[in-house]
Amino acid sequence: MSRQTSIPVGGIRRTAVTLLIAVLLCSAGCMAPALQEPTITLSGVGIENITPGSTDLLLHFIIDNPNPIGATLTRVSFDVYFIDGGQWVFLAHGERGGFAIQPNAETAVSIPVTVDNLRLVQGLLRGLADGEVTLRVTGSGVLDFGITTFEVPFDRTVEVRPGQARGAARMK
Repeated sequence: MSRQTSIPVGGIRRTAVTLLIAVLLCSAGCMAPALQEPTITLSGVGIENITPGSTDLLLHFIIDNPNPIGATLTRVSFDVYFIDGGQWVFLAHGERGGFAIQPNAETAVSIPVTVDNLRLVQGLLRGLADGEVTLRVTGSGVLDFGITTFEVPFDRTVEVRPGQARGAARMK
């Protein structure tokens, strides 16, 4: 006597459809283009406010995201230096995050930093002969795309004129 096991036709179809969907999802992930690393550029430094004890600078950054999906700039951290006798002297540290970065676009981000005037005066005295202070801003930003993150370093030298109004500084 032979025994036969019957498999319902609906069960075979359901299994076949599930396998087909799994194969399509796996292959779609393989065909998706890899994300390109974004860039962060310091586009300028503006003088916002001067008080007897401190000066507020506004650093302008451009985040270029060449990817078809947006990201969050979760953290940008940087140090500001001025040149004194051929040596870079620490001036200030800035850090901020939580900026929405647009897909396939450049996003402008401005971050304030407060500088102690005693240090700034030292830099200004060096720059008075030239009429400008040379600043160096170095740091990195972390961009979160949800599926991956990028840490993007930057290093830029700018010249700021003491009488300069709000706006971009001249780049070197």
